Amino acid sequence: MSTPRQLYIISAMLRDAPSLANGHYDLVIVGGGAYGAAAAWEASLRGLAVALLEQGDFASATSANSLKLIHGGFRYLQSMDLARVRLSLNELAILCRIAPHLVAPQPCLLPTRGLGKQGRLALAAALGLYNLLNQHDNLRGRLVSRREVAQMFPACSLPGASGGALWHDGLVHDSERLPLSYALGAAQRGAVAANYVQATGLLREGGRVAGVTARDRLSGDEFAVRGRVVMLAAGPWDGQVAGQKWPQPALAAALNLVVNRDLCRSTVALRSPLGRMEDPVCGGHRFIFMVPWRGRTLLGTAYRLYLGQPGQDGPKAPEILALLHEFNQACPELGLTPDEICFYHWGLLPLAQPGRTPAGGGLAVKRRIDEQPGLILVTGAKYTTARAVACEAVDRVCGQLGRPQRAQLSAKEPVWGGAPVSDVELASLPAASAAHLRAQYGGQAGAVAALAQGRAGLLEPLAPDTPVLGCEVVQAVEYEMAQSLRDVSLRRTVLGKAGRPSDQALRAACAIMAPRLGWDQARQERELAQALAPYRILQELK
Repeated sequence: MSTPRQLYIISAMLRDAPSLANGHYDLVIVGGGAYGAAAAWEASLRGLAVALLEQGDFASATSANSLKLIHGGFRYLQSMDLARVRLSLNELAILCRIAPHLVAPQPCLLPTRGLGKQGRLALAAALGLYNLLNQHDNLRGRLVSRREVAQMFPACSLPGASGGALWHDGLVHDSERLPLSYALGAAQRGAVAANYVQATGLLREGGRVAGVTARDRLSGDEFAVRGRVVMLAAGPWDGQVAGQKWPQPALAAALNLVVNRDLCRSTVALRSPLGRMEDPVCGGHRFIFMVPWRGRTLLGTAYRLYLGQPGQDGPKAPEILALLHEFNQACPELGLTPDEICFYHWGLLPLAQPGRTPAGGGLAVKRRIDEQPGLILVTGAKYTTARAVACEAVDRVCGQLGRPQRAQLSAKEPVWGGAPVSDVELASLPAASAAHLRAQYGGQAGAVAALAQGRAGLLEPLAPDTPVLGCEVVQAVEYEMAQSLRDVSLRRTVLGKAGRPSDQALRAACAIMAPRLGWDQARQERELAQALAPYRILQELK
């Protein structure tokens, strides 16, 4: 077997889509979200020759729709699914260890009420069992008083609350950078990755899958990418690649909102006021969450049935307003208004069992791994367990390749940026800029700052209203495969993740990108318009 040409230096992930046709890989992964990128990282650590294809940008679809929480598993106690509790706790601890700049423990509060399942006695028992299963001191839970509840959630008095149950989930500082860090790490190990390359079908030879047909969406070129095993991890798009022989699960659209108000000191879980008829996907009485994030608050999640083929249509204004109204019903003191909505996150998730009630049997909560000769299909709906499921899928790959299965290497190896930060490399920067780079890039913060190469302007924020520095845009284009201004704004940096970026910031980023990507003035104007497109719906709310 020939070895694919090495394309990467240090931490660079360079796009060279035509070279994909020249190699023959142990594993071709279709889908660059949380599952596919994690699989690429694990497989590369095991020494496999890996190709990673993503039809859009990395972490741009389902994986971009996140409430920024890594679940510790406490809520699974209500169904007594102890295996999922242990798995979730283990994955949270692993992510805090291998990506400490991106994932940190986050207190989560559930108000206690009455004498039933949400009463203090019942939740004390649940917390006791949770702590027995929990081997991590920094993730343990406890009961808290009404006074502590008021301190953590001052925005609402919560009449009737007797106190609260407190446990720990994980808060993801930047959820899109976690899959990107997996992909960057895989590239360092020799994996060949390319965004905007769409797998259009499967190649079959001798009764088994032998690769995929693909199309470069930027150049229009079509070619084959050959591999001994293909892994489909494209979520809602798996069926389009595998064909009708592989049934596509029914889908739900999930929506989270970002509001421009700091409402809570910890994540707060509230019972949704919606009944079964109003909430056909989850059957009513689900929990809704308020998550403190970047001085704002995330609100989620709302679900609706999604009909038709996966696309890029996004949420509608009535859905956004309905979710805002749901929180105002659950806690009227909030008084949230449409003009406080600064952004949203939207994506598609699989339903469990079509035809059951509630619709689709509710959301799929268990991973699905199917296989045929030369083909592995991975489906999952949980960001928390994506790494563990990816490792299980790579075990299946190794089984088909006749290679010994190994312990999960990605459970111990820090992701790109996960190594300790050297403050010496950032000593010359203002404290706020140094802290921002550490949070985004961890141990690679100094290397990103060094891209300024003496150009002081690249060590300054793009505009007064953003912490994003010019050197981050250089990093995104030259080392992280950003192809558009939208890639930089929504996925490589925090420029547009919490609200509409200013024109000044976008134009500054565009000016850095243009000479590096060969954009003329007309192309720059198109890029600016496309970068602002996701925020247009917010104008309909005012």
